[in-house]
Amino acid sequence: MIANLLRTETAENHKALESLMFVNEIMNNSLSVDQYKKLLTINYIIHQKLENQLANMLDADIADELEMNSRLKLAALEKDLAYWQIDSLTLPGLNFELFVPQKNTAEVLGALYVLEGATLGGNVIKRHILANPEFKGHEEGLNYYGVYGEELSSKWKTFVSVINERVGEADYERCVNSANQTFNNLINLARQLN
Repeated sequence: MIANLLRTETAENHKALESLMFVNEIMNNSLSVDQYKKLLTINYIIHQKLENQLANMLDADIADELEMNSRLKLAALEKDLAYWQIDSLTLPGLNFELFVPQKNTAEVLGALYVLEGATLGGNVIKRHILANPEFKGHEEGLNYYGVYGEELSSKWKTFVSVINERVGEADYERCVNSANQTFNNLINLARQLN
């Protein structure tokens, strides 16, 4: 099953990204507002550059199975940027070449695995951020991390089911490579902004 393989084959990049995305600060409730703004900026830039492209590259039947329109997170990120008064027009350009997968189901689903997986920890992240005194009364600025709300678990299960069904063994390598390259997009951007 590709989902299990993705978890093990992207573990190193996942760990590298976590070290750049203030996971310790989030978990021990010491995240600063500036660090949070950096997280939003990183997620916004990547979603702004990839989300619609990936959605449009999916076969219509797969997009329907995933209910892809309900998975788009850019609007939530835009609300958060507005709340924290981050002007999307003044964000930096990339100083690296962005990886965009080929129009291939395995590659697109590999990239989406990273974006969907980022949402998986969202509820826990949101809970920790709200427990941080710096964010008291700022729940309206946390749309992205709570984007799926109560549907988080069911949305992830659906995604795993679709990716396991739609990515054949012959395409495992393409899927894993795409996921790792997508992680690299996030890692490179996090390093650029730090």
